[in-house]
Amino acid sequence: MKMKVLGIILYLSGLVMSIVKPPIERLACMVVPSGEVCTGVNPIILSIELGLILLGSMLLAQCSKEKLGWMAVSTGVGIAIIGGYSGLSSLVLLGAVLGSMGLVVYKLRR
Repeated sequence: MKMKVLGIILYLSGLVMSIVKPPIERLACMVVPSGEVCTGVNPIILSIELGLILLGSMLLAQCSKEKLGWMAVSTGVGIAIIGGYSGLSSLVLLGAVLGSMGLVVYKLRR
């Protein structure tokens, strides 16, 4: 029970961190004619957020048979949320694919 509570705390802290501080940061350049600001991905913050999500989903996994499917679904949803809030469409697609594969694995293992 303690591991599940710790997993929920880690998972939610990864989600809250991605909402409060997305892994996108402004760069020091600006495109003058259109007024667009250049942005880049901060890999350290992104890896911390993804690590919290992965660790939290691993601790939330219920039993060994369904562990892989549950981890893939919960990790995929977390990655898709991080990608959605930060505007990274490739991260959203990765989360959707990982979540879909997790559902397939979860159903096949039952």
